[in-house]
Amino acid sequence: MMIDGHAHFGSLPHNGKMFGSFEEYKRICDEIGVSKYCMQPIGVSDNFSKKTTPDNNAVVFAHAKDTKIIPIYWFNVFDLPETIDGCYKAIKLHSDIGQVEIDDKKVIDFVNKINLPVFVHTNENKEYSNLDKVIKLAENVEVPVVALHSGSVTKTFFKLDGYKFPDNIYFETSGIQYAFILKKIYQMVGADRIIFGSDYPFGDPRVSLAMIETLDATKKEYANIVGKNIEKILKL
Repeated sequence: MMIDGHAHFGSLPHNGKMFGSFEEYKRICDEIGVSKYCMQPIGVSDNFSKKTTPDNNAVVFAHAKDTKIIPIYWFNVFDLPETIDGCYKAIKLHSDIGQVEIDDKKVIDFVNKINLPVFVHTNENKEYSNLDKVIKLAENVEVPVVALHSGSVTKTFFKLDGYKFPDNIYFETSGIQYAFILKKIYQMVGADRIIFGSDYPFGDPRVSLAMIETLDATKKEYANIVGKNIEKILKL
């Protein structure tokens, strides 16, 4: 079973047009055999400029209608809840909201309090969301930590050798700039710590699957990357 470990519910508005839709996403998933999808709300411009929280309720309502959706809660350190709905299987931080460091004490405390796997947006070009910050978070929590985009940019390839990744860090495939970054991660940590994700509508599950194909993984490794690893992490 293939599971998209990272997708957004909703459309991205820009210049009077809407980019992406859940209907389009479902059609793509049906065509390529993706059975379930980990979905979080889509972050719009105001969320980032005004430090507001994306619409988590939209995902909960969609999940009630379509159980293929696995809800992921997008948390914002400027608007932390006391509890979250039990339907959520993980939480997600996007450090660009307020430019908050991944290993900020508020983030660590919230992750430990909620005690669910945490997905974190990464970009090796930014001091507050690079992989070193992911490592420091992972060292201070007990849950799996998923590095969305795996550092993303070319610089990541050259910096990977300088990092020692704890066993609770996993790497997600969307938004990686070049295939050689994913290949190096595969060589360093193996297939059991890589997770298929699309970042739809910013990315496309077909693109992420093509990136995974470049690894020349065994059938067992491929099955782990595209589904079994995220099943284990989220205890599905």
